[in-house]
Amino acid sequence: MPPTDPRVESRLRDAAVWISGGRGFIGSRLAELATLHGARVLLFDGDVRRQSEVRASIFAAAPRFVFHLAAPVDVSRDESLAPEMEATILGGSIAVADAVAALPEFPLLVQVGTCEEYGTIEAPFAEDDEPSAPVSPYARFKLAATREILRRTERGLRAIVARPFLTYGPGQRTRALVPAAVEAARTRQPFPMTAGLQTRELNYVDDTAMGLLRCADAPTLEGRIVNVAGGDEHTVVEIARRVFWLAGAAPCLLRPGALPERSGEVPRFFADTTRCRQELDHTPRVSLDDGLRRTIEAWTP
Repeated sequence: MPPTDPRVESRLRDAAVWISGGRGFIGSRLAELATLHGARVLLFDGDVRRQSEVRASIFAAAPRFVFHLAAPVDVSRDESLAPEMEATILGGSIAVADAVAALPEFPLLVQVGTCEEYGTIEAPFAEDDEPSAPVSPYARFKLAATREILRRTERGLRAIVARPFLTYGPGQRTRALVPAAVEAARTRQPFPMTAGLQTRELNYVDDTAMGLLRCADAPTLEGRIVNVAGGDEHTVVEIARRVFWLAGAAPCLLRPGALPERSGEVPRFFADTTRCRQELDHTPRVSLDDGLRRTIEAWTP
């Protein structure tokens, strides 16, 4: 775990912190870090689509800080996912915002968006850039939730929208590049992939969670968006090669070019970190090689 931040600890010590999605990949690390900084953490176990459950839980917790992460993470272009994404991502965000606004003293809401909201615009992605049309239902309703929360800040809601960039680390169970490459490298299986010349920014999960937690001590960002990112870009094929090298797997198992390029692929994908560094006071600490090494060592079948 990363070291504690004294400024964040001064804000969180003995504070009630309510977290949705707190058993997920990033949310669980956020909950651990909040506890480490002295917070009294309540993980919401209900259904964010049910306004009554959300309201009852938030009212019972009477939190000083609310972190809303709960969402089904699937960035595929499958339009059949739209109803679930709309109900859970947009509907859940509205339910949380309504409950926060109904409390006698407004807590700070940290609405966790996604870098996928930027779509296919030219990198580096800056918070004030106008996104393109989202390429997936997940991204579309994350962007809709961001806009809804920001509209409500104009009516008095205290909120920050944090956009984490691509995150990896131990315990990640998705079809994303790093866990797929780690599994192939550890099991010594061939790894077919595209040519992999597109670039991506990767952030270790502890750094992402720490960046989200620093939003608790960032009053200048209320009513605004902030990227939670480091800004370093690497080609996809370079990342895969690093995984196989660090895992001691034969590089011949990598098969760049074996798969066709995905339609609508973004050629460069990384953040403008000016606001993150200057106003959130956040810079990732874990290097790519160190983070990949930790991920490989923690891998289990």
